[in-house]
Amino acid sequence: MDKKTKTIVLVVSAVCVVAIGAVIALLVSLNHLRKANAEQEREIFNLNEQMNFEQGQAVLRFDDEHALDEQLQTFEHLKVDNDSLQNLLDQQTEHAKDLVNEIKKLKRENSNDKARINELLKELAAVRELIMGYIRQIDELNTQNQQLTVENEQVKEENRQIRDRNKSLSNQNEQLSQTVNRAKQLDVTHFQMTPLNKRDKKTKYLRKTVKLQLDYTIGKNITAEPGMKTIYMRLTSPSDQLLGESEGKVFAFEDGEVPYSLKQEIEYAGEIYNGTLFWPLAEEPQEGTYRVEFFADGSLIGQYSFVLD
Repeated sequence: MDKKTKTIVLVVSAVCVVAIGAVIALLVSLNHLRKANAEQEREIFNLNEQMNFEQGQAVLRFDDEHALDEQLQTFEHLKVDNDSLQNLLDQQTEHAKDLVNEIKKLKRENSNDKARINELLKELAAVRELIMGYIRQIDELNTQNQQLTVENEQVKEENRQIRDRNKSLSNQNEQLSQTVNRAKQLDVTHFQMTPLNKRDKKTKYLRKTVKLQLDYTIGKNITAEPGMKTIYMRLTSPSDQLLGESEGKVFAFEDGEVPYSLKQEIEYAGEIYNGTLFWPLAEEPQEGTYRVEFFADGSLIGQYSFVLD
């Protein structure tokens, strides 16, 4: 091969090498470009997937499962005493749970259906907005309940004060009534026992005493109701035995019946009244202290004692 031919071959070889190098460089550049485009497409897709959709206060992200789960937990823990509102909350919470599960399913499947993803996010945001509206209603109800509770406590306190005043007035009325009743009550202001012999003469000898004369005085009382009154007397021996006790001889006293020894019908006109009762002795009386009690209109009106010796 002559020199000229060698030179041509070398030049052609060099051109081929340069051309091949250029082709290789071009292929490498194209490959890098394709990778860059693919990366950019993935970034755009991820950006779309991570897109925040805002409606009112709602911010929901496709890839933030933790945030979605926290939202669901918040919804599930919402409780209210209003049954109708609680039913609406439960329904929307179940709806939100279904939407989140479908979003998670799309994520696991690496879905490229951005339209469906956006639709789910919008619907989830709308559900969240509904639930937020229910929350505001709950807050309003709680505020109203707190106000009603305060008002109820105020009413209870006012009622308590009224009851206390009424009780005080009732006690005052009862005390006044008792005072009036006591004022109306008869009162034995004086009592005297005189031992009598068989000739109805006063005697100082016990063995000659056959009868006891019991004189009593009812004081003046213009507040007492005038009219016929029954005076009951109980005479008790030194041995604490009621004298003259027998079946049927009782009078009403303090929700019960009390036996008596003697009774006397008198007409009382509000002025001083002097009365006398006689107690016959069937046998020689006991020595010692005797007790005398007087009753009228269901009240004890006098208590006295005397000694026989």
